[in-house]
Amino acid sequence: MMYLKWLGVMVANLLGFVTAPLVFPIAYLLRNVRIVREKLLWIYYDDEDEFGYDVNWWMVNRSRGFWSAYKWCAIRNPAWNLHTLSTIKKNEKEYVFLTPKGLLQKNGKILEPKLNVTGVLKYVDADGKYMDNKGDYLSLKYSIIGSQLVKFYDIRTRREYWRYSYANKLIGNIWMEIQVGYTTRATFRFKIKNIKENEIKK
Repeated sequence: MMYLKWLGVMVANLLGFVTAPLVFPIAYLLRNVRIVREKLLWIYYDDEDEFGYDVNWWMVNRSRGFWSAYKWCAIRNPAWNLHTLSTIKKNEKEYVFLTPKGLLQKNGKILEPKLNVTGVLKYVDADGKYMDNKGDYLSLKYSIIGSQLVKFYDIRTRREYWRYSYANKLIGNIWMEIQVGYTTRATFRFKIKNIKENEIKK
């Protein structure tokens, strides 16, 4: 049942993903119209980071305006508010994590299962400055490397959740990142990147 619930959320999110590039220009144009912003097209906005203007690493070499907002809300985070509808409680103490299969590590340290501990590739710029999931160099310092399947449940409601994640070198210069299941919300991420040895920082 917990797998079917996640699948249903993903189908709804897929609809937002497909329609966001077409609908967001209208949402941006009418962003100051209250009923549009708060009701009609609410799912196409990002109530957490607005248009990405205050996200420092995102605004490097960018200026405020439609195109920056479009790339943030329609390409990178399409229909973000729709995704937040699947958010679960963020208090770690309200969940019991069962024994995971596999392990994840960050900067050489094995990590215990937590809501936001998931395999992920992170990047830095040429100066080693953190750039989240897009940058000049793959950072082994900030990335969480490994493979893990973990199940957990809400202590109060007994509702069950699950997550599988993988982030590592697949073969040669090919690195792969997978996230499915739940972190603090229902999630799906799949990335394959060609990263050469000279594009990796420890």
